[in-house]
Amino acid sequence: MEYVDKTYYDETYNGETLTDDEFSKFNKRSQDIIDSLTSYQISQIGFDDLKNNVQELIKKAVCAQIEYFKVEGIESNISGVSSSSQSVSISGFSYSSSQPSSSRQTNRISPSTLMYLEGTGLLVKKEVKISVI
Repeated sequence: MEYVDKTYYDETYNGETLTDDEFSKFNKRSQDIIDSLTSYQISQIGFDDLKNNVQELIKKAVCAQIEYFKVEGIESNISGVSSSSQSVSISGFSYSSSQPSSSRQTNRISPSTLMYLEGTGLLVKKEVKISVI
């Protein structure tokens, strides 16, 4: 089941303009990310069985991720490096928007996506604890 369709993305979310092919590709990848971030609880519970406000937040999270792929490039999903964190050099001028290497994987997910998912109560935050013995 798709959480959003192109009509919702275009008319309700008012996202960046996408072709049908782009929407299809970005939607599938975005939904996979949402499912992963929520530990697949949405499919276990059933999207239609969730409260309306939670359904709406999930739709917005998917749309935010779709738009992120459009703006930052789908390559950010593969490499964890967004196009806005690239370097540019022209003659003697150089510009670099580097990110710390520890945040590389967080570049795969739109901050807006996480914001919307936090409101659902379905976001699974994993912590790693390191201690010295």
